[in-house]
Amino acid sequence: MAKQRILIVDDEEDICMILSYSLQKAGYETLVAHSAEEALALLLPDSPIASSPISLILLDIMMDGMSGLEMAEKLRLSPNSLIASSPNSPQGASIPIIFLTALSDEDTVLQGFKLGADDYISKPFRIAEVLARVAAVLRRTETKRLSDDEAMRREGDDNCIVFEGIVVNKADMSLMVDGEHVKTTRKEIELLCYLLTHRGQILSRDHLLNNVWDSNGYVLERTVDVHITHLRRKLGQYGKRIITKSGYGYMFEN
Repeated sequence: MAKQRILIVDDEEDICMILSYSLQKAGYETLVAHSAEEALALLLPDSPIASSPISLILLDIMMDGMSGLEMAEKLRLSPNSLIASSPNSPQGASIPIIFLTALSDEDTVLQGFKLGADDYISKPFRIAEVLARVAAVLRRTETKRLSDDEAMRREGDDNCIVFEGIVVNKADMSLMVDGEHVKTTRKEIELLCYLLTHRGQILSRDHLLNNVWDSNGYVLERTVDVHITHLRRKLGQYGKRIITKSGYGYMFEN
């Protein structure tokens, strides 16, 4: 399996050397650029390294010439200029970026995140922290890629319901959330399927009981509440999309 490649962009040679050595020791391949202009040249399709995509960029903000913020903006707005030759690597504008900077004011941090930063590390930093953050961002990127691939593969499958990072397979009654399999009960799957296929509609407890449980009055309304609570927890970040409409019932928000 090819090593993940990290591009280090910083005009301080000592920092580049320390980061490169530490990342290589941790099992990554590294490339170094001492300016944003040099880094952008490395990312062009006709670059000598174009056959080996970048998995992540460590990007200093304050540099002579083009700043890291300006470079990040170019990356996000010009995805076609980036190398994207491997199906297992982030593509174009989705290459994750971790900013490195001595600045700590809130406006700079917010500007970085608005430009699509995936994380932010203040100088001076500890190498252990850098390695931990790099690993975490790469792990999130890979999880999202797997989730997107699974969603695309199942998009045309009549047995599957796909919504953002949620993939429900009605054939085997399984649930995947952001690429991870989630253990559920059959009734939780049936309830989730009904909510997803009726997104944007307010559904009363009685309506859900009649259409999901086919209860004929023998199941308590409280049963719906309990199952909704379990679903919200199991859906992770998507759980908040199940909205409670006080006095009415529930709705899965688009």
